[in-house]
Amino acid sequence: MPSRRKPHPVPAGFVPLPPVSRFFATLGKVYVRPDGPGRPPVYGLHVRPKHANRHGTGHGGFLATLADTFMAAFVHETRPEIARMWTVRLEMEYKRPAPMGAWLEGYCTGIERERDFITVRCELRAGETVTNRTSAVFKVTDRAPDSP
Repeated sequence: MPSRRKPHPVPAGFVPLPPVSRFFATLGKVYVRPDGPGRPPVYGLHVRPKHANRHGTGHGGFLATLADTFMAAFVHETRPEIARMWTVRLEMEYKRPAPMGAWLEGYCTGIERERDFITVRCELRAGETVTNRTSAVFKVTDRAPDSP
């Protein structure tokens, strides 16, 4: 019988974040920790072999996708008036490698709105180590005033 690796534990307080698209589902299990009123949620996931580059750390494209996904989830969570959004600019600074098996957390801040555009920032961290700093601009459309 083949041996199975014991799954890495998910830190306390994190719950699964339902996939928002088929593409999102390909990332694997993504989690969110709602930190309560007035505090932004924290997003997380384990870096798995399917996320790796040839050096065995998190692939840059995966990390950019993850940050983009975390920021979009953050906007939808904190700005219920927004109906739809799409990324028009993504800037990623790669600070340190994201190690295989690491629990990576996304800390999003700084929603700034100017007309139909929102700017958000996100830091990816493995423990205390900042692996990436990201900012994105999203084009947004608001919900109709009478829609839920």
